Amino acid sequence: MPKWGARWDMARLGTFLQIQRDADQDIGHRDISIIACRIDHVGSIESADPGTFIYVIQEVLRIFLSERETVCTHLAEHSEEVYANLVETAFRMRELTYRDGRAFWTSGYEFDRERLVDTMRRCHLPADSAEFELPPHVQSFRRELQWLYDSQIRSLHQLAQSGVFSKDVRKRLHEIKSA
Repeated sequence: MPKWGARWDMARLGTFLQIQRDADQDIGHRDISIIACRIDHVGSIESADPGTFIYVIQEVLRIFLSERETVCTHLAEHSEEVYANLVETAFRMRELTYRDGRAFWTSGYEFDRERLVDTMRRCHLPADSAEFELPPHVQSFRRELQWLYDSQIRSLHQLAQSGVFSKDVRKRLHEIKSA
């Protein structure tokens, strides 16, 4: 990919997002913000649902093209080179996601690319394979959900110990365990 292609932060992409507008939608600018925070991570392997990623890339491309003047102002002295790389990379990411039906990426060096290729291979093995692993975005989602569950359970157990509730409610609260 082009050198500056994952540097959405340089274009201040977040200033164009309307996250509250999509608050009641299943997909929207919030997804762009999430991927924007991960797109330039050096040395880590990232992924996203391919359909969501295509939406994100197309919306990023729409913003970059429709807001060209403002984006270039944000890019300062390297505006023409960086802007061209951002747009070209968005087109290329879209093409690859459509072609391959998956959205994985990393930033870094040859070693990072090799790890990315191996991770993609592992994620596309049969689930019963010893080498199979879930895509990074699924692993991240499950970790975050587990963390939230555990936090809720701790809070519910503390409520049970508050002495405010009946014995039955306290018992039921204490029976709630992590999944």
